[in-house]
Formats: sequence, C-alpha cells, structure tokens
Amino acid sequence: MTAAERATTHRVGDGTSETVATHGRVSTPPLAYAADGAFGVVDAPTDCAAHTHPVVVDGGVLYVATNGDIVVRRDGTPTRLDADAPTDGRLVRVADGRYALYGGRTTRYAHGALGDTVEGSRLLLIDAVDGRIEAAVTLDAPTVFEGLSPLVADLDGDGDDEIVTTVADSADGARIRVYDAEGTELATGPVYGPGWRHQLCVAPFGPDGRPELAVVRKPHVDRTVEFYRLDDGLSVTATHEGYASHTYGSRNVDGGLAADLDGDGRPELLVPTADRRTLAAVRRTGRDAERAWTLPLGGELRTNVAGVALDDGRLAVGAGTADGVRVWQG
Repeated sequence: MTAAERATTHRVGDGTSETVATHGRVSTPPLAYAADGAFGVVDAPTDCAAHTHPVVVDGGVLYVATNGDIVVRRDGTPTRLDADAPTDGRLVRVADGRYALYGGRTTRYAHGALGDTVEGSRLLLIDAVDGRIEAAVTLDAPTVFEGLSPLVADLDGDGDDEIVTTVADSADGARIRVYDAEGTELATGPVYGPGWRHQLCVAPFGPDGRPELAVVRKPHVDRTVEFYRLDDGLSVTATHEGYASHTYGSRNVDGGLAADLDGDGRPELLVPTADRRTLAAVRRTGRDAERAWTLPLGGELRTNVAGVALDDGRLAVGAGTADGVRVWQG
C-alpha cells in the first residue's frame, strides 16, 4: 500500500513481480484475502475505527468501532459490547471464536510512542460466538498496556497458548507480562527504567529447541534484542545490541519476524539494524545471541517486515524503502 493509501496485490516468484489486483484507496491497515484465484480487500464497516481493521468470523465480522465499542456483525445485524477500546486496537485470535483486545482507554501514560497518547488499561477476552466479553483484566493506575494488541503464542511449550503483553508506566517503564488464555497472570519480566519494550514473536529460538519470546528493549534508545523464556518465572536468556524494530510515533509495529530463513534447521529473528538500512538475522547461541547474516535494503526501512510461506515450501521476505519493495526468496 502506498502513502496515498492505494493498495495493489502482487505475485512474486523467481525474481519477477506481477500485479494481479488493483484495489484503489483502502482503509489502513487493509485486510486482504485470496479465494478461488481472486484477490481482494475486505470492506471495513462504516463505523470501523480508522487505525484498525475488521476480523472475519463465522458468518460475519468483528471489529472496533469509532466509539470504542466491540461490534460483532452478522447478516447485517450488529451486537455491540462496551469496551472503550483505543481506536487503533487490534483484535487477536486466542482460540476458535475467542479474541483478545485492549480496552479501557486512558491517557494516564502519555508516552506517545505508538501514534498517540491513548493506551488500554484492560485486557479483554471476547466470545465472538455468543457476543460477550467473557473475562477482563484491569490494571491499577498508573500502569497501562502499551501496544496495539497482545501477542498470543505457546511460550512455555506445554501445548496451550499464553497471552503476552507489555505493561508500562512513567516511573518504571515497560515490562513483559504473561497471562494464560483465561486472563490469569503467570509471570512478569524485569524492568530497566523508562522506555518501551517491543514484543515481536515467539519461536523455538533456544539452543535446546525450547520456545522463547523475542523483544526489542527500547527500540528508540537502547535498541537491544532480548530473548525471554517462561519457566518458573519470566527471565531474559540472551541479549544483542544494535536493532531498531520501530520508529517513534508510528503505528507500524510489525518490525520483525521469525523463521528458518537459511535452511539450517533453526529459526532466526529477522529485524532491522539500528540505522534501519539493513535487515539482520539474529540467532541464539549457547548462552548468548549473535548476528548471523544481513540483507541490505538499499535505503532506510519505511514499511513493515513481512514473510510468507510459498507453495513450493520456500520462504519469501519483503521490506520496503522510499524507492520500492524488495523481496528475498529462500
């Protein structure tokens, strides 16, 4: 999608790019789909908040409205839930028919790292089938959930997903906090003073194949990758300096991804370097982490870092600068 909010879909393969659909002006961020050889963008309802997108559910859509309500719309009939969600909040799937979202918008922590000074003070678990909020976790002042959405993944490798959040306040800064799928707090990570923690992804980064969470601590200041493991508590297993996964004031939080990008059987974290002109693969070692290899961008990163699995089993990664989008195929 261009800066003018005009979207196109491209098919990339074997060093070539083919435009397969032109969508015109769309809402940001767009929700694209492919079905039976056709490519399109889901039309957002007229009352959908400006900085989020609907989620397709069985028989309809689920979305955050301009007034902060959660709306389940089926067959043209809306069910509205009072959530007071930030208008850039993004729904994340927890299980079939269940979603997580930050609600209870507040300006009590005016950091402004993610586009405005409004953050969520509640973690909501939504039953989209019955149209209800089934659980809510409310933070005490002055803390907030600093992020557009939680991250849902199996962090401890037990087969059940956890909900990973970033909790922040002006005195202590940000720390990672993990809940189970019902909203029970499991563990909270360390704090290092004021600043944001950008949670990126969970993958079997550990040298022993155990899952770990990749985070960039203070991507605007410290620019340090952290790897976390959830055992009896939440601890940092390794760090590596020199990475900027986010630009201050931007709502683009998709600044890194995990995959086995070089075919060695182990996942790497692909994340921009501090000058945002190179993508670097960060790999866990025995007791630390290292920069394994890099991909030059030919300019400063202006987009998210995106990855996709190809039909032939290979991987493709894309990232854009002011001059265009580059795609690498594994």
